[in-house]
Parts: sequence; structure tokens; C-alpha cells
Amino acid sequence: MGLASGEVVLHAAGRCEDGYGGWAAVLAYGSHRREMSGSGNGTGVTPHRMALTAVVEGLTALTRPSRVRICVADETLREKRAQRRPPDEPDLWERLRPLLARHHVAWEEPDEWVDEGPCDLAAELAYHQHRGEVVRAGARSEENTLAVAVERFLAERWDDMHAFEAADDVISTLCFSADWYGDTSSTEMAPAEVVDELGTFFSTTLPHKKHASADELRTAQRVVTDLLNWLVAQGHLDADTARDHLADIDITVDERACIKEFVDGFGDDDLVPWPDRSRAEDQVDCQYLTITDVADSSLTFKDDDGYGEDDGPVVGPVPVRPEIAARARTGWRILLSAVKVGGRWSLVEVVSGDP
Repeated sequence: MGLASGEVVLHAAGRCEDGYGGWAAVLAYGSHRREMSGSGNGTGVTPHRMALTAVVEGLTALTRPSRVRICVADETLREKRAQRRPPDEPDLWERLRPLLARHHVAWEEPDEWVDEGPCDLAAELAYHQHRGEVVRAGARSEENTLAVAVERFLAERWDDMHAFEAADDVISTLCFSADWYGDTSSTEMAPAEVVDELGTFFSTTLPHKKHASADELRTAQRVVTDLLNWLVAQGHLDADTARDHLADIDITVDERACIKEFVDGFGDDDLVPWPDRSRAEDQVDCQYLTITDVADSSLTFKDDDGYGEDDGPVVGPVPVRPEIAARARTGWRILLSAVKVGGRWSLVEVVSGDP
């Protein structure tokens, strides 16, 4: 049988940490694409074995002899091909040899890849399989802790990769926040105690440590809402307690999202570089100031830290675009830098803010 016309590109990837692995292969033939992935765990699972599995499974999926260009970022595999060293995965090499004989194969180095998209997809699929193994292992624990509960919560959502990734990112940050700020780590905390960590999570960790966007804040709101409802369904949390905390989360996220949209609304054209210090008549360098007045095209700030109600230094009016002024609210505390030159205040940077 002759070779199929055209060329198949096999993008392969493997991922492994602590014995939990994932592999993925993305086959591209013209406008057609096929995705394959799987996982493995145990002492013999390595990144090399996962990448080699992806290559073997990808080639096995081809129904007729083909010209195949293989893109795989696995240094061990490239070294063994170049040096013809004895394989350390004999079962996979035994499957690979007849496949290499059946197909006309060319191997490409990562710096030769033309299309990074399928390579990134293969890496993402391999990571998803790896995380699935880690999460399922954690979910099998009998311990009644927050860490185990959230692994079970995630395990139920693993099939939808994109929804899982969003939830995984939020839950990982939530556990980090609990471990960093809480008195008890998530590996010792009872599942219901998570509600005591939500205030810090939404008011400090997400806005300041992670610098989450407004969309990310709202995604975190949806994930935590699902988590609390799941904890109620599992008998870990009282429904009234969950309802009260969800109401508080709604208020906090609305406030924080509005502030984030205001801060992110400033572009390079809205800010000025620091002038020569000799020209600056006054300045504020990365300091929290309170918005005291909002006009159609300007904002006024006051430094009220350590001052009486009417004694703080005033910064402004600072000219801003009407779109930015429309987002501002008096009372917000904004972390910013500003400089006064020629009797006029201008913003140098706008970093973040608090209600």
C-alpha cells in the first residue's frame, strides 16, 4: 500500500509530576484535526514515558501508511534517536518500531515548529490529564478536611476541561489564601471553615496578590458559589450559612469588579512619565488616596491617612477621560502616583484600589 497523499503532523506532549502523568496527541491533516489524550500513574511514570506514549498512540491512530512530521518537546526521546541508545521504555519502543517502519516519519525540533497552536493544545491536554490523576488521588482520601473536599469537588468537574481549569485555578488560589492568612492550613481545616476565609480571599488575595481582572473576580464568584452549594449538598455546610456568605460575596465582588474596571481603564495615553524632579512642584509616589470629587472630566483625591477630616493634602483636580470619570466613585481609596507641574496635576500610574 502506498503512502497517503498529503502530510500528517503529529503534535505530542507528556506531563508528569510525582508519579502522576498525562499524555496527549493532536493529529493535523489539512483542515482536519483529531485530539487524543490519556493518563498514567505509578513509580514508573515519567515525562519521557508520557511523551513517548503520545507518539505511539498518535501513530497507531493512523489507518494507513502516511508521511508524518512529529513535533514533540522531549529531550530524552531526541537523544535516544540521535545516539541509538538502548530504550529505557522497552514496551513502548516495541510498539514504536513497527510504526516507524510503516510510516515515513520526520522528527522536528521545537525551534522548527511552524504552528505553535496544536503544540500548545497538546501540552494543555496532557496537563489536564495529569491534573485529573492528581485530583482523583486526593479525592480518594478519607480525611474530612477542606483540602480533600475541594479535590472531590474538582474531580466531579474534570470532564469539562475548560470549566475544570477555571475552577482549579480559583480553588488553588483559595487554598493558598487560607494557608497564607488563616490560622489553620487547608489540610487541617474542616470543610465548613472555608466560609471564614472568603472575606480575605475576595478582598485581599484576588484583588491585590493575584491582581485579578473584573472577569476573573466574577469567575471566582461563580466557582465559590458552586463550591458552597456543593458543600451544602454534601452535608458539610448549613444552607443558611452558605446563603449569608454568598450575599456578602455578591456585594464584595460587585465593589471590587467596579474598582478593577476603573483601574484597568487607564491606558498609556492617560498617564504621564515622571518629569525631571526639579520641575515637579509636588508629587505623590505610590500612595493610597481617597476620591473626594468626581466631575465629568476630572477627579480629585485627598490624602486622609493620619490627618483630620478636613486637613489632608489635596491632589487634583486631575484631568481624565469622561469614560474613566464615569466609572469612579467617591470614597474609593486608589493606589496611585501623581505629579504636579506648572500648577497642573497629572497621573503617573494607577495601581489598584479599595472600597
